[in-house]
Amino acid sequence: MIRKRLAIRFALQMAAAGAMLVLLAAAIVIWMLGEFEDIEVSRNFAPIGLSRLISEAGIDSQGLIVDPKLLQQLRDDGGWLQSLDGKGNVLQSFNTPNDLPARYLPGQLIDYWIGNEPFPYKLGLWIQEKDGHLYTLLYGSRSKTEDLLQRIIDDGHIVDRTIVFTDSSVDLLNKIGGFVQVLDREGTEIAAWKKPADVMTSYTLQELAMRAHNQVYYGIAMDTQYQSKTGLTWVIQYSMSETKNQAGLAPFVQSEVQVIIIGIAAFLFSSFIVFILLSLWYANRFGTPILYMLGWIQRLGQGDYTEDSNGKSRNSKGNWKRKYRIFEEVIESIHALAVRLLAGSNAAEQTQRNREEWIAGVTHDMKTPLASIQGYAHMLEAEKYSWSEEEVRRFASTILEKTAYMDKLINDLALTYRLRSGEMPVSFEPIDIGMLLTESVSRAASYPAYEDRTVHCSTPSAPIFAAVYRPWFERIIENIVANGLIHNPPGTRIDIELVKFSEKGWRMDFRDNGQGIDEQTMDRLFDRYYRGTNTDSEVEGSGLGMAVAKELVHAMGGRIQVNSNIGQGTVISIIWDT
Repeated sequence: MIRKRLAIRFALQMAAAGAMLVLLAAAIVIWMLGEFEDIEVSRNFAPIGLSRLISEAGIDSQGLIVDPKLLQQLRDDGGWLQSLDGKGNVLQSFNTPNDLPARYLPGQLIDYWIGNEPFPYKLGLWIQEKDGHLYTLLYGSRSKTEDLLQRIIDDGHIVDRTIVFTDSSVDLLNKIGGFVQVLDREGTEIAAWKKPADVMTSYTLQELAMRAHNQVYYGIAMDTQYQSKTGLTWVIQYSMSETKNQAGLAPFVQSEVQVIIIGIAAFLFSSFIVFILLSLWYANRFGTPILYMLGWIQRLGQGDYTEDSNGKSRNSKGNWKRKYRIFEEVIESIHALAVRLLAGSNAAEQTQRNREEWIAGVTHDMKTPLASIQGYAHMLEAEKYSWSEEEVRRFASTILEKTAYMDKLINDLALTYRLRSGEMPVSFEPIDIGMLLTESVSRAASYPAYEDRTVHCSTPSAPIFAAVYRPWFERIIENIVANGLIHNPPGTRIDIELVKFSEKGWRMDFRDNGQGIDEQTMDRLFDRYYRGTNTDSEVEGSGLGMAVAKELVHAMGGRIQVNSNIGQGTVISIIWDT
């Protein structure tokens, strides 16, 4: 059961951890896609970024575009935007310079767009439907260095592979941190101004096109102009501040690659955090009960059998707390072990006390007859006294009585130990239990000391045959009858009844009307260590009669029960039902 519970618990927790990692991975992928889109928008604001911003922009009741984010993006990109109606009238303007017209003729706008008619800005035309309105958007931008490039072409002179500018042009170039190159028809540098040492000196057609188109990737803004008269190409380049921000961690790594690296690193770090938290949770969830059980076992080894010294393992109702329930079987086993060890410890202490009581009782039982024997021996030995023959016989009779008592005591002690250890090989034979019971009761009740007490025996009409050992059976009857008559006042009556069961077995009930016994005495009635008998009292036996009776009953395959209440007498039942 605990194996199944642990397997289910671990599977569920691993599934939860996996689901959490999947969610983290999905969140990181969504973030990466957003970053990729932002990078693409920064590289190609028109039409990609423009289309996205229009799609996300708000539209007022008059169908006008309302979006502060669009205006800010236009400013950052250095462009402008106009919304036109079907006749070319400007409906809205965003970040537009002052030199733009308020209305475009359809044919004129097409010439501006395809380049047939000169226009001071690079144009992009975008038609998009949104919320039932068809928007015609005119996007324009102008390079930051377009005017500067034309100026330095007009102002620059090539002298020994070096370009010479006037001071005003040098100031403008220094403000943007740019450098200038002049290439021949083959793309080879023939002159340069403040060109860094790591910049190329020769460009192929593909390299020049890639650097001019994908400036964000290279981190360098580039403007070029070809002069057909001279066959020279003027190139101005400068660092892009936005690219520096994007490539701050690795300037020579492509932006998309940086996003992928950051995404993978974020996923690995998040996974590490998840597993750390999961480990801490496992340590608390499973480590606490294990440490609790180890501490409990250590306390058991030190003789402390208490379950929980601080009460943290159970709730207010006494049930196991949630984190401890997974090891419920183990904890219950330890609890059962603690109960057994505690019971064993208590039994050992009780046995020691009983042994001390038994030793004291047996010592007393032995000392009393020995004192009598020793006293009569001293009297017979004394020379100053002259005893008559009758007195000597009386002394001898007392000595014989005390020695017989001691012999009986020793035999009873030996018998109980031999029965307990199984060292009594005897043979059982079928006997008429009713007849044997009647004879045994008659002999036990004939003792002169019981003259003022009554014993009555009844047996069924049908004989009951059972395999018993006659001497032991007679000893059982003798001891139980003696116990009932000795410890009750004069006038006590004992009724003995033999009962046959309807299916199998039989029972003997010894019922007296005496003073009864208390619960403590009833629990220890058959304890051979309980107490001895004072030989000065007018009783027969060694004080071990009931212990001997119980051992003999068990040795013959029966069992014995006692039921008694103070003032209501006692019932002792001997049962054979196996």
